[in-house]
Amino acid sequence: MIKNIMIAGLLIFWALPAGATIEQKSVDAFAGDQLQMSPAPVRNANEAQWWNFFKKKHNQKIWKGVHPDLKMKLEAVYEAMAQRGYDMRPLEGVRSEARQAALLASNTGVTSVGAGMSCHNHGYAIDSVMHVDGKPTWDIDNAHVREGYLMFGELTQALGLEWGGSWTRIQDYPHVEMKVECRQAIRAYRIGKKPPIMVASLDMADPALVIAAHFNSTAVATICTFDQPCESQFGIVAQMCPSPVYQYSQQIWSKNTYLNWV
Repeated sequence: MIKNIMIAGLLIFWALPAGATIEQKSVDAFAGDQLQMSPAPVRNANEAQWWNFFKKKHNQKIWKGVHPDLKMKLEAVYEAMAQRGYDMRPLEGVRSEARQAALLASNTGVTSVGAGMSCHNHGYAIDSVMHVDGKPTWDIDNAHVREGYLMFGELTQALGLEWGGSWTRIQDYPHVEMKVECRQAIRAYRIGKKPPIMVASLDMADPALVIAAHFNSTAVATICTFDQPCESQFGIVAQMCPSPVYQYSQQIWSKNTYLNWV
């Protein structure tokens, strides 16, 4: 009898489609021919969970030491861009003084300031990078990548951040910083004092709402009356009816633009 059970078990697993689990097999037995197995094996979902977990842990390292307001604003920007088909991710946050000095000594144009003189050294700057098919890219000749960096700059500026792409001397599209707070930290560093303590702002407007208002203020829109549906969706942030088409403001893009870090 035990031998018959073992043979029956082998036949069941032999009939099980590749990638299917025991749970799927048991459902098959009850549903018969009416059940169609999903073409995506369950192990892919597990792999995706592990990959998302890895990315989260990796990002946690990048965010370590970064001002909480900067982190909150950029995460809202990444989310808004993802909803519109642009994959922007954090690349580098806090940078050690030793790395800053090494980058300056490399004479590669990556930075123009020495140790302690960069916003990265004090947690007030982040470099981000566009991704295509899961891979980082700085290919500004690619229209999608170029549009992504421009949208990134527009949204970060809407949130009150300093965007490197708006600089005149050298344009650094991946770079954003908290300009005022950074200058205070660098000034304290120069005179040997401790930098200001990083504390999250309690009265900061929700970045997601600010971005939503920005998208709708730059789109072709009509003013809502208070009894229209869009009023209830956007509340006091933006009393406008959303347009299905959003067009970001065009900025001059030159091949002399540098995608580097400061």
